[in-house]
Amino acid sequence: MTTKKKSSKAKSKTTAKKTITDKKLGEILTETLNQVAEPVEQPKPVPLTGSDKLTFMVHFLCRPEGATLKEMAEALGWKENSVRGAMSLYAKNHPEYTHSSEKVDGVRYYRLTKNGD
Repeated sequence: MTTKKKSSKAKSKTTAKKTITDKKLGEILTETLNQVAEPVEQPKPVPLTGSDKLTFMVHFLCRPEGATLKEMAEALGWKENSVRGAMSLYAKNHPEYTHSSEKVDGVRYYRLTKNGD
């Protein structure tokens, strides 16, 4: 009985592996993620007018922990000296409120409390 040997060409076809480059894999993954991922919509900031900003500042100052100049300046889009000036004018025009500040760990916190509370 005679046996035939398989040709080397047949072997190379069955053992050949398909390779993919890192760049191509990255492109495929990016495309897949873009198709699957839903864009997260960020809430749009509400434009505040001058009086709204003052009200916003007062709410910041009336919090139990108070507020720092930096927090208020960033939230309102003002410079720190503008926040200081607005606090001063508000305290002057509203004598029913007491303006106070204290330094905690090197950071000054400002508070606004209603007289009698």
